[in-house]
Amino acid sequence: MSSPHHHHHYPANQTHHTDYVSANQAFFDQHAHQAEHRPMASELAESVRNAILNAYPFDKDATAILDYACGTGIVSRGLAPHCKTLVGVDISQGMVDEFNKGVQNHGLSAEQMRAVRTELKGEDSELGGDKFDVVMCSLAYHHIEDITAVTRLLAFFLKPGGVLLVVDLPTMDITALPPGAAGMIPHKGGVSEDAIKAAFSGAGLQDFELVLFKGPKTPMHTEDIFLAKGVKGAV
Repeated sequence: MSSPHHHHHYPANQTHHTDYVSANQAFFDQHAHQAEHRPMASELAESVRNAILNAYPFDKDATAILDYACGTGIVSRGLAPHCKTLVGVDISQGMVDEFNKGVQNHGLSAEQMRAVRTELKGEDSELGGDKFDVVMCSLAYHHIEDITAVTRLLAFFLKPGGVLLVVDLPTMDITALPPGAAGMIPHKGGVSEDAIKAAFSGAGLQDFELVLFKGPKTPMHTEDIFLAKGVKGAV
């Protein structure tokens, strides 16, 4: 009798955290060079960026941003004129390479904007000990199995009074995903408001807000996108 693992690399109800991490890493390493050429990619990035700019009073002379699961930087490059520094982190070396290439191609300096390949653990020694005014994560939470743990992790990298901004999809159409993609998405129906609110609360973030906005409709994405915001306490 064949093993249940034989035909399906990601069997239902038997998926472990590392399966999602390695599946995402492998997929995005392979497809990083195509990421910005997907249908509606630039329109989607623009709508996300505008929502982020509306959510926080960025200061080009002071604001330090951490972009978690930064991808190619298609969203955060447009934030460069509005902040002092931006550090992107991603588990995919392919994405990080595309990010840093994009920084150069757009005439930005590595001091102002750079990405590093790392899997953050929430330790003081990481990222040179830096803490950030804004930590953002755009359209990646549906790829993350334990969003409560990741929200705590991101809150760790905030300065007191700093703001976490998470942009994601409240609903998704799993049937429209390309072959193999289901194996890297634990939240196949999207991320609910209840789930994101619980994750922010579990990380001790205050003043929770969630706003819905519209992006372009793509095969995988509905038009509805949310931005969730929470503030790290002063102590």
